Amino acid sequence: MSNPLPVYPFDPDRCIGTVTETSPAAAKLNLPLAAAPEGQWHHGFRFSTGEVGDFVVIDCGDVAIFARIISVKLPERERLSVEPVLGQERAPHPVGVAHLLTTLVLSTGRVTGGISRYPRLGSKVYAVHPLLLKWLAEVAQLDVVHPNPIVLELASLTSESNVGVHVTPERILGRHCAVLGATGGGKSWTVARLIEQIAGRGGKVILLDATGEFHTLRCRVRHVHIGSNPDPAPGSTEVAVPYTALTEGDLFALLKPSGQTQAPKLRLAMKSLKLAKLVPELVENGTIPKAQKLKSPYDDAYRLHVSHIEGNRASFDIEYLTRQISEECVYPSGGSATRPDYTRWGSPNEAERSYCVSLITRIEDILTSDSLACIFQPKGKLGLARAMQDFLTSDQQVLRISLRHLPFDHNAREIVANAIGRRLLDQARRGEFLTCPLVVVVDEAHQFLNKTLGDESTKYPLDAFDLIAKEGRKFSLNICLATQRPRDIPEGVLSQMGTLIVHRLVNDKDREVVERASGDIDRSAAAFLPTLAPGEAVIIGADFPIPLTIQVAHPENTPDSRGPDYQNCWKQVSPSMSPARSAAHDPVVLSE
Repeated sequence: MSNPLPVYPFDPDRCIGTVTETSPAAAKLNLPLAAAPEGQWHHGFRFSTGEVGDFVVIDCGDVAIFARIISVKLPERERLSVEPVLGQERAPHPVGVAHLLTTLVLSTGRVTGGISRYPRLGSKVYAVHPLLLKWLAEVAQLDVVHPNPIVLELASLTSESNVGVHVTPERILGRHCAVLGATGGGKSWTVARLIEQIAGRGGKVILLDATGEFHTLRCRVRHVHIGSNPDPAPGSTEVAVPYTALTEGDLFALLKPSGQTQAPKLRLAMKSLKLAKLVPELVENGTIPKAQKLKSPYDDAYRLHVSHIEGNRASFDIEYLTRQISEECVYPSGGSATRPDYTRWGSPNEAERSYCVSLITRIEDILTSDSLACIFQPKGKLGLARAMQDFLTSDQQVLRISLRHLPFDHNAREIVANAIGRRLLDQARRGEFLTCPLVVVVDEAHQFLNKTLGDESTKYPLDAFDLIAKEGRKFSLNICLATQRPRDIPEGVLSQMGTLIVHRLVNDKDREVVERASGDIDRSAAAFLPTLAPGEAVIIGADFPIPLTIQVAHPENTPDSRGPDYQNCWKQVSPSMSPARSAAHDPVVLSE
């Protein structure tokens, strides 16, 4: 399939130099115009004549090599030639190094990965036309078999703000996406712009908003929040995640039993309470007593309902959990030491009960905690599962789930977010998204990924989003991770992200993680990341032939990412009162 080029890449008026040396990854260039005071203009478009960061194209006959200038300098003997000296004018001869990126076959308009032919000495070097850069960023979408493909209007070129970069959903979301960047780099704006574009094209998005900053979204959005919010956003509905929607592993991670005595007793108590709901004949005052009781009725009922009891769902009445734990603290057999009776349980084991006192106290404290009422006291609140299902069958495009007021206590935030991801993955595995693909956006993803709770004897990995990244694509469930700490995201997950939108990254460990996760960016390209301006980003991916720097378009509804307003919040100190006099007038007494 031929892809016609928008402009001829080897325009003589855009020639800026020649190749003087070639290596497997780079080419050295003569750049005679690089010392000019400013760039040139041609047919209404500005083109620079050899600045660091410029994209260039090298003439190799029937193919063109795209490259990016990574350094420019003067030969040592000419370094003083640019200094102004009265009555003298010497022409400098700048040289540069360009990193080789990809190959364009002119006859077919196909872009091939890697370098199929290396430049010859003396090959001409041309400044890339902005429309050719735009075409290069969008060329792969021409393979989409559709007369009018849907595109997302995400950004523009940094060099030409009026040249937009439009990409298809398949390219940016089809293999998952990650938005990375330090604080203030524009990450939240990019997420907002991406969500608005998806919603505007008829797609469905579920956004996990960890900080509550996306309450400004207004593009056919339903807002819900988990936890008690004293000042909810207009139109936001409080929802609950009842403990019955969690798994036994989730509850173990919340309740944190010790591995020796408490964990086995907690597991037995949960099984007994599951059986209590199914066989009321065994129940006394809400629990199944065991001290001196025959085992056979319990064992017979257990065998009859074993699949339900051994299931992972927390389908029991947690109100009686502490009492049932005490009931489990019995000797394994009745009778005496000389004549044991294995047909019944023995008398209460006070030693085991004393070991479980701290667990019982912790459970009672958690069950009555106001901050965890959305989990253990959900009566009267809409369930999140119902809200999610209503959204998926409605004409709304975005469901924003605010986790801002869900506490970090007992790892509740991580556990609930993981439960949401697990539910979406279960639905995807049942094929519920095949006709309407779903994108789940996880903001501040480092809070929820790469988490393992418990200790050495009891480990509970929170791996729902890891699994979505690895297998969700084939079920039409795609994920978009947004984080300011790429080093806290598992490399195995980050490497599954087919598209990376990378804003300014200052930390060298974060840049190294991005380099290892993507085979399309190396150290020379990563060196540009710390200098990106707010809103600028490098877009990298298997469907993008080169790492391209873009300026993300302004979202219609800007996220509330403001910091503190010091000028209005901090009181002014009177100029007539020095700090010493102020301290003298208002002494501070420190108690021992």
